[in-house]
Amino acid sequence: MKFEDLRKKIIDYPVFTFSDILKWFPKSNFQTLKLDAFNWVKNKNLIRIKKGLYFFPEKKLKDHFILADKIYSPSYISMEVALNYYGIIPDIPQMVTLITPLTSRRFKTHFGDFFYHHIKKDYFWGWQTIKVEEKYAFYNIALPEKALLDFIYFNLKRFIILSDFKEERFEFDKDFNWSKFLKMSKIFKNKKIQKIALEIKKYYAKN
Repeated sequence: MKFEDLRKKIIDYPVFTFSDILKWFPKSNFQTLKLDAFNWVKNKNLIRIKKGLYFFPEKKLKDHFILADKIYSPSYISMEVALNYYGIIPDIPQMVTLITPLTSRRFKTHFGDFFYHHIKKDYFWGWQTIKVEEKYAFYNIALPEKALLDFIYFNLKRFIILSDFKEERFEFDKDFNWSKFLKMSKIFKNKKIQKIALEIKKYYAKN
């Protein structure tokens, strides 16, 4: 198969897998395709994000968030990245932080680092799916209330006393649902998380 054959197909798919290639060209020889993919990466026709996952550089990637679920799934963007996305914290994190019920993993890619934090299946909830401009592209990101709870959950050791959260530069707009936030905190079944959630609400809620 020539690269031009693949190019015509992947023009609508900014990110795709080796399995996709096999699906699109079922009559092609498996070993030949593997060698072709290796050479296409070597010649910079494709960018290898991780084993079996590729990006077509001619397409241009407008939002690297769409890589998140494709690199390691199931997962959703959360914590500092999601908090910055909603304007709750001002600092732009250098690494994309995500939540997964799978084993914690870190991936270094051409588009930056992605760190996937393991969480209990009972706590793997509270996200929304965002569709982006790229055709067939999307990403999962925590709701603002869940992003903050995930941040608290994975930083409990930092909150030695309940007032420590006041050192965080949080800023909440009117759309942040404090009632939902407190209800969600109870699902964690952790008294310290619930206390911190209540204190944050008391300190930051404008109503």
